[in-house]
Amino acid sequence: MVGKNIEYGSFYNRIPYARWGTGEKSMVIFTGGPGNTIPRGMGFQIMMKPLDSFIDTHTIYFLGRKQRQVKGYTTRQMADDYARLIEKEFNGSVDVIIGMSYGGLIAGHFAAEYPDHFRHIIFLVSAHKVSDTGKEIDYAFAQYLSQGKKRKAAVTILDALYSKGMTHALLKAIMWVIAPLVFKEEYASYKTDILIEAEAECMHDATESLRKITKPVLIIGGTEDVYFPRTLLEEAAGLINNAVLKLYEGRGHADAMRDERFVHDMLDFIENEPCGNRE
Repeated sequence: MVGKNIEYGSFYNRIPYARWGTGEKSMVIFTGGPGNTIPRGMGFQIMMKPLDSFIDTHTIYFLGRKQRQVKGYTTRQMADDYARLIEKEFNGSVDVIIGMSYGGLIAGHFAAEYPDHFRHIIFLVSAHKVSDTGKEIDYAFAQYLSQGKKRKAAVTILDALYSKGMTHALLKAIMWVIAPLVFKEEYASYKTDILIEAEAECMHDATESLRKITKPVLIIGGTEDVYFPRTLLEEAAGLINNAVLKLYEGRGHADAMRDERFVHDMLDFIENEPCGNRE
């Protein structure tokens, strides 16, 4: 379980992390965004619970992004920073990389430029670019947080993460109350970092990088995802020579991991997909 023996820290290059699991293999998650704090508490445990299936075989690292970012910092530079980190802290290679949402944008560049730094790579609810609607939502979300308007930020992001209905309305009411506790400013440059990350997202397009990828890539997404709709996921899969696309009907951005097929699809890819090029 995520909540047991979880460790928090920061690597040499100001990239924060959470670590759990006892396995000999390494699983590294490039986290979503914009926003560069490592989640804690019950919400984080619930979000990561599907990965409980891997904690005996893998040690899992949930990575944030570099703090104190410089304006103009790009997703390609973020990929370079992750590569330097893996070279220094993981002897140059890890077993599995999961690029989650925003982290998947970075993973697109990473997979193209650093194929020797991993054995398997997964784009989870992510593609080569974000939908125009998704960009607008995330930029508004980042602006609200940079201004300290945490409740408005929470309501803005919930509209994209969850479909309308009773659950959505209930979550909206709950988040209005607890938003100040959820969105904590844990370091000095948080308000500027989140805007820089939102700007990088708006500028991001990894189309050419995906065409350069030589290793197999598993792409997992939901058909109701506002950020990465079916058309973008299918387009991303078409750009990669060795892509395996798993689309979950009716799933959105926030609940694809909770689909009963998620763990099976990950295990099947990690255990059965060759690490190099297909013949």
